[in-house]
Amino acid sequence: MPSLPVVEDDDSASMVLTNEGLAIIQSFRSLQSRHLLGVYICTENFSKPQFVPLADALSSELGAAIRHGNFRFDNMDTFFMNVWDCRNDRVLYGFSGSFNLPLCPAVRMPLHTLGQDTFVLPPQPSTTWFDCPHAMLLPDEDGGDISCYRLDIFYKGWMVCARVFVLQAGSWATHSASVADLVRPPKEILKKTLLMRGKIYMLTTAGYILAFHLANRNFFTVDLPEGVKFEYFNNLALCRGDDSVIYLFHLKGDKLTVWLQRMTDDLKGDRLTVSAISAQWVLRDTISMQETCGHLIDKGCIRYVSVVGVGDNAECLFLEFEGNGIIMYMHLKSRKVKLVCKRGPYNDFAIRVLPFMMTWPVVFPKLGAGEGLHQDSGVATSLVE
Repeated sequence: MPSLPVVEDDDSASMVLTNEGLAIIQSFRSLQSRHLLGVYICTENFSKPQFVPLADALSSELGAAIRHGNFRFDNMDTFFMNVWDCRNDRVLYGFSGSFNLPLCPAVRMPLHTLGQDTFVLPPQPSTTWFDCPHAMLLPDEDGGDISCYRLDIFYKGWMVCARVFVLQAGSWATHSASVADLVRPPKEILKKTLLMRGKIYMLTTAGYILAFHLANRNFFTVDLPEGVKFEYFNNLALCRGDDSVIYLFHLKGDKLTVWLQRMTDDLKGDRLTVSAISAQWVLRDTISMQETCGHLIDKGCIRYVSVVGVGDNAECLFLEFEGNGIIMYMHLKSRKVKLVCKRGPYNDFAIRVLPFMMTWPVVFPKLGAGEGLHQDSGVATSLVE
């Protein structure tokens, strides 16, 4: 995947920069604010993902990026698609495995210029178990040579198995694999998965988060806060934060609570030992749905609310009010809520909302970038007029 190059090359703008200079640029970029341009709304494998720009972004100086970016999938021949991950100005998307489509996943960079915005990943390894991959994830840090992670997971009773593949330097390889017995069966491992600082976190329906340490090949569990439990598919959500902080959203009736915990690396035990991390959750926010959304939503609809998307560092979240199909954006700090869109009356499939954040300054790709990836022939639009 194109990223800031670290090797000088005649056809690269980096030929005038040293590796140290590039590191400084990356560090500078990490300190810049990110701007929410819009969201991808995904109806799991039943339709193409829909990109919905946010009205505030359209009416600001960011509107040019939205109008000229290649965000939509209208020109794709297939109907059954899924956005796996959206991070660092990139969108990782694929196609439904249930329809045996001979198409590889791809990465799109909507803000890149014509001919450099979409790259098809090489063919993947065979799936390890049924209903895999469980997740495909973009790396959470820029600058490395890993383009994509794929997680295959299998569990039965107390036993859990994981195999993680990475796309690195243009080739797929097994990164890590492990099998272990859990103290408590997970019941179900939800497809609510995130990667943060070398660990993969997965929500279960058994009152804990199951995590896998990529380097140590260890599983460990994190108990949910007292009083927090799984009730229905979207009453719990995870998001990553800076400095190894993980956030947990919990909906119960009219009340939304936001918790945080800092994760450490002091895991003990061998690969077959499942470590339990003591729950040291801190309650960050308690929000009343009636008080924040009551002026926009009928009171009866507030009883049926789902968290369908979250932003990094718990900056924002997206709520679906299932009684009327309204999807709402909420900024956590200000408590401001705004309408994103409304679903059709006959569209009752489960959805996910993935925010697309534009990082500034933009990283410009190396000329001819995409080593090991196959450039798509899809139509793209230049960001520069």
